Amino acid sequence: MATTGLYSVRRRVLFVIVAACTVFFWASPDAQVRPIYDSGAAGLSHLLGRLQTTASVLHTGAHPDDEDSAFIARTARGDNARVGYLSLTRGEGGQNIIGPELFDALGVIRTEELLQARRLDGGEQFFSRAFDYGFSKTLTEAKSKWNEREILGDMVRVIRLFRPLVVHSRFAGNEIDGHGQHQFAGYLTPLAYKAAADPNQYPEQIAEGLRPWQPRKLYRAGGRGANNAVTTQVQTGILDPVIGRSYAAIAAEGRSQHKSQEMGGIEPLGPSASGLHLLESQGRADAPAAAQETSIFDGLDTSITGLAGLMGLRAGTLSAELGAIDAAAHDALRDFRALEPQRIVPALATGLKATRAARQALQSVPGPADAKADVDFVLAHTQADFVEALAQAAGIIVDPLADEETVVPGGSVDVNVRSFLEHSNLATIGRVDVRAPAGWRIEPAKAAESAGGPRRESPTALARYHVTVPADAAPTQPYFLVKPRSGNVYDWPADAPRGLPFEPPLLSASVTFNVAGTEFTLSRPVRYRFADRVRGELRRDLNVVPELSVSFDSNLLVVPTSGAPRPQQLVVSTTSFVERPITGTFQLRLPAGWTSAPASAPFEVPSAGASATATFVVTPPAQRAAGTVVIGAEATTNGRVYATSIETVAYPHIQNHRLYSAAAARVEVIDLVVAPVRVGYIMGSGDDVPDALRRMGVEVMMIDRERLATGDLSRFDTIVVGVRASEARPDFVANQARLRAYMERGGTLIVQYQQTDYVERKLPPFPVKSPGNSRVTDETAAVRILSPTHPVFTFPNRITSADFNGWVQERNLYSFGSFDARYTPLLESADPGEPAQRGGEVIAPVGKGWYVYTSYSWFRQLRAGVPGAYRQFANLISLPKAPVR
Repeated sequence: MATTGLYSVRRRVLFVIVAACTVFFWASPDAQVRPIYDSGAAGLSHLLGRLQTTASVLHTGAHPDDEDSAFIARTARGDNARVGYLSLTRGEGGQNIIGPELFDALGVIRTEELLQARRLDGGEQFFSRAFDYGFSKTLTEAKSKWNEREILGDMVRVIRLFRPLVVHSRFAGNEIDGHGQHQFAGYLTPLAYKAAADPNQYPEQIAEGLRPWQPRKLYRAGGRGANNAVTTQVQTGILDPVIGRSYAAIAAEGRSQHKSQEMGGIEPLGPSASGLHLLESQGRADAPAAAQETSIFDGLDTSITGLAGLMGLRAGTLSAELGAIDAAAHDALRDFRALEPQRIVPALATGLKATRAARQALQSVPGPADAKADVDFVLAHTQADFVEALAQAAGIIVDPLADEETVVPGGSVDVNVRSFLEHSNLATIGRVDVRAPAGWRIEPAKAAESAGGPRRESPTALARYHVTVPADAAPTQPYFLVKPRSGNVYDWPADAPRGLPFEPPLLSASVTFNVAGTEFTLSRPVRYRFADRVRGELRRDLNVVPELSVSFDSNLLVVPTSGAPRPQQLVVSTTSFVERPITGTFQLRLPAGWTSAPASAPFEVPSAGASATATFVVTPPAQRAAGTVVIGAEATTNGRVYATSIETVAYPHIQNHRLYSAAAARVEVIDLVVAPVRVGYIMGSGDDVPDALRRMGVEVMMIDRERLATGDLSRFDTIVVGVRASEARPDFVANQARLRAYMERGGTLIVQYQQTDYVERKLPPFPVKSPGNSRVTDETAAVRILSPTHPVFTFPNRITSADFNGWVQERNLYSFGSFDARYTPLLESADPGEPAQRGGEVIAPVGKGWYVYTSYSWFRQLRAGVPGAYRQFANLISLPKAPVR
């Protein structure tokens, strides 16, 4: 049997509330990190531990990597608590060490990396609407960027959804937190702790179906600052006897999944601890003093038998029912044998029946409705854990597979729901359901298809379905990117799973089993499986995609205002997502006065995955005013027009995601002149600056390791060093003598921002002291030109303060501190209330050439098409052609 409409708008909130019980299985994409600690004896042992307790904790921070991962691993896998991490942002404002993605696309990567980490440390993941606008120094700045009421509401929403007994804030909410966004998270957490319990706060959430919730205890990370003594030591270096690793080591393995932040690290052994400071307790009157705490759950009765009293029901309520659950859970744990997990099937079946009976009996016991609902919420989690434990003990696997990763509107996909029974005498298989969004049609498959797997696999039972997607189905994309951002806050759709990492998978399958006389249902997402010849088996979520994507080879052009119109080449491509051949016509949508040759171009794509391209030469009008215009592209076939570009975010350690935007290229018409120079580029950790130079009409050659070590560098007038090259390019570090000789013979070396190791290794040509992470984070901070007559500001473009208008995210980062007198500071800037900083851009003569260190964030500004950034960078690379100094 098949059902549709699971994700309809009117049931969305109910689904999210129910999904809180199984968010690990529903909301999290298949981690590319194998769930090694949730499988086999280790996984079943963990589930049995969870059945002994009702403990839960929500940890809060501002970014991916803020979390105390060791704390999460210890409380989730050591204390067997439900643990969540609420990150205000998805880390969009950071840097990307593994690729070119920034901002929204980087946020998708880092969301995925958090999910990989949670798969290992055992936690769940939540977010607010806050967009990471970049490094921030003060709480005041964070408050000016984010609407406090909105973000506080998001935190309240997660608390009401997750309903933790304990809240642990990573940050204190003041200057000791450093980053202004850290301070904001620490500042809001105590407010959310209280507001979540007040039904008058955010009543719209109550109307949606959420209920007020008062956590019992509030902590923050202890040990730093005044009045912040450590009151509780959470031991994280303890060895888990089943997993065979310490919680700190598990956590470090999880943090190493933050690959876009280059956070791979050692997995430590030996004693370690997380120190917490108790801020507030709503526990029992006989709770031990804070200084005597041995656990964050001290003073809270987190036993199954204590659940009714913990939630406010009269003493003795449900004592028999809760006692039966507790006894079954203890029996299962006591009798568990790693090599004979099926031995505990009867105890687990008894516990599942007892939990259902307790939930039924709860409906008729006296007591406040909210207290009863709170008991039922915990019992729903317990019931889900019994089901998963029973399935694992009985050797039951449900593995539904689709035969394709993508499907187009109006298209179809075949699904095989495969059930495997390790012990066929223990279980019988009953009803099979496939669930899909409203409007999708699900039918039994008419032919024996082999969706997603080799024929040699022999499931115990196989149900085949043919799923048809409605013609008006929307493309699959991260829900927080469906609507445009409002400044630095995402605009979540009303029907979205607000606060969760991503939408649940489009298709899921449910299979009902009977084990030891007890019926239960397992639900699993439908995914596409394939074999990569190098990496082995991989799985992907099913995505709805358009039949054709359309894109430009570059989404930004730079056109000077002066001079004869310079024709520019634009390459348009289309990629098919359907198996049949498609023919059609490309055409550009041009601003007034622009022309293209040809006016249109035919294309043909033979099958899915294939692409076709066409080259257009666009010519601007003879008279051009500075400003921004847009060129669009469209592909027309059979009367249908496609004009959407797809950016696929794909890396080996995460799930694939597709981001959608209009197929358009922005044209910045700029008062810009560039001297005729030959430029070499030493790429660092990855940036788009070489593309920006080509947009200016500059010839750029990438300098690889061999050319840097042995090639003729004198062929270049200017060599530009990419960001963080001193970390990413050992050959750059090793060839400093060659680069110095290049400057001494007359070359210009421009080094973009490097981290502190650049100074520590004494790589600049003359002495420098670094003050650490010195930066100007306010992108609107005033910038003073210190040497207005220097060629950097006069040739070939006259630079003024107006060239610093329209910057994004920041002015500079990792500036020099004090420096040798042979350097001349060129620019001065400062964040509000801070001393002026002159080490953001300095120049020094080296022999006949120039050395420039510029930590201004060109890699962001050039990519964003900031006109003044192009004018200034044109002057920097033009230095060899400047008039005699």
